[in-house]
Amino acid sequence: MVKKICAVVIVMAWGFAAHAQRHGIGLRLGDPVGITYKNYLSKTQSVEFGLGTVSPNWHWSYYQNSFEHYPQFNNDRYVSHEVLSTVYLQARYLLNYDLRIDGMIGKLDWYWGLGAMLKSTQVRYAFQAISGNEPVRREVKSDIDLGPEGIIGLEYKFEDVPVSVFAETSLLIELLDRPGAVRVFGGAGVRYNFDWPR
Repeated sequence: MVKKICAVVIVMAWGFAAHAQRHGIGLRLGDPVGITYKNYLSKTQSVEFGLGTVSPNWHWSYYQNSFEHYPQFNNDRYVSHEVLSTVYLQARYLLNYDLRIDGMIGKLDWYWGLGAMLKSTQVRYAFQAISGNEPVRREVKSDIDLGPEGIIGLEYKFEDVPVSVFAETSLLIELLDRPGAVRVFGGAGVRYNFDWPR
């Protein structure tokens, strides 16, 4: 009985280890900058999750133009703004395909997929009454963008080290807070892979 239990435990541990080795975690640079986690479900399918942020100076004109979309500012004029914080959350389902190049060492894939992006930004606006007779006032607004994301990219896996590099671009269609608006994002990064499907 003890031998059977030990055998079951070993088989379960082996199966878990084999599954756990199909993970990759790394750093993404671009828009956004952050941590990326990828789970290679098979040779052709993967899921990815991202957590990131971006420099306060990125998308400056986007937030400046956003001032006009807040109805409470209809009688005010924009003076300036300051981005206090930005957080990105991403979840994606990806399909991966081999790109075979003669003589190439390592493995090159291209991938595409669909996902969802949530971006939350805190912006402090400085504004003044249109008449100009009142002092400058300030108010913090939450700018939340949410919508489906389409992704296309390239990933290169080195032959002798469990490291991959990637570059990609994605398209977000906003459902909140400007329904129908289309935004483009891009980035590149590196992951350490706990093995991957061959």
